[in-house]
Amino acid sequence: MQNSTEQGSHMYVLTLQSQHKSVCTLSGTYTPPPGVTRFDILTQLRTDAVRQYPSMEGGIVLYFALETNHMAHEGVAS
Repeated sequence: MQNSTEQGSHMYVLTLQSQHKSVCTLSGTYTPPPGVTRFDILTQLRTDAVRQYPSMEGGIVLYFALETNHMAHEGVAS
């Protein structure tokens, strides 16, 4: 698998459920500036989700993951 597009340093997945039980999942990559917390990123992602999907206003978080966007290659000789 080749990837020619630049990606952020972290990968995220956020799933929200609206008050009317509809569900929305967002995923992607992001490079946070220095000093940004996980909570800051979650808050921004929720804001972005509501901007894209207004029905998610006041929705609850069903799932949130934020991980470094690299694979560890243990035991691989260079």
